[in-house]
Amino acid sequence: MDGRTTISENVFIEVAREAMKKIEDVFREEKKGGLSGLTRIFTERFTPQITVKKTEMGEQYEGPGTVSFEVKLAVVYGVKIPEVAQKVRERIITDVEALTGYKVEKVDIVIDRIVKPEEVQEEKKEKS
Repeated sequence: MDGRTTISENVFIEVAREAMKKIEDVFREEKKGGLSGLTRIFTERFTPQITVKKTEMGEQYEGPGTVSFEVKLAVVYGVKIPEVAQKVRERIITDVEALTGYKVEKVDIVIDRIVKPEEVQEEKKEKS
């Protein structure tokens, strides 16, 4: 059957956002004692900014196109930034390729803020 399926850039952003929610364990692993369980507040308050660049394959090629991401993240002070970035990158690539069929060319991670544990604790108290 003929026809074309196009996936909106918004869909890629949502898939990446959902993929990053699975990385909550990364933050929990890095936190000890009083800092455990803050991931949900952290991710709600400091929502990642995701930019997508999508390239469709031409008529002469089979299959979908490619997609690239730039993800701006805030991290809690004390996490190992290279490990967090790599886990986020791998999860986005895995989920996007599995769900959309598009090949992920790259995922650039920009750490644009470090959040001190006290900031997250204050946010937790305000929400209670």
